[in-house]
Amino acid sequence: MFEDWKKAWRDAVENFRREVDGLEEGGDSRTRGMQRELHSARVALEKLEGEIRRTRREAGDERENEAVCRRREAMARRIGDEETVRIAVEFCARHAERAGVLERKVEVLTEERALLVRDLDSMEQTIAAQPDAPRVTASDPQSPGEVLEEDGEREARDFGRLEKEARERAAAERLEELKRRMQ
Repeated sequence: MFEDWKKAWRDAVENFRREVDGLEEGGDSRTRGMQRELHSARVALEKLEGEIRRTRREAGDERENEAVCRRREAMARRIGDEETVRIAVEFCARHAERAGVLERKVEVLTEERALLVRDLDSMEQTIAAQPDAPRVTASDPQSPGEVLEEDGEREARDFGRLEKEARERAAAERLEELKRRMQ
């Protein structure tokens, strides 16, 4: 998932830069394309922020599980249950290791977010610097959000249709198999 949004972000930034380079040639349609890419970049940033929040929660959960294992270890030591002590120590180490990895992941994602924010700011400044560029508003039927929403709805319909066809084919195959077995 991380690589998917990262690729989407890079594609959006690269498309934006290509459109900026060719802006002199195409004006209005190029600006609309730039605004769509800007919207895509914002969506990618939101996904990244969600990933950071999720990873922080997971790291916190792992630290909490580590603390629980330490308490269990202490209780087992008090009653002299060496097997439980061994298991608690083992699981404590696992939770600590996983928490450490997740905490490093948060650091890396946070650094990545800073880079993306700088790219996004640059894209916004480039669009704002276009004096003749029409501004797309939320009420404009061709706004980037609506175009992306229409694409998403079309993809969802197509995906649903493909899933239905696959289920129907599988059911037909099972029916044919049952018929063969009954003969």
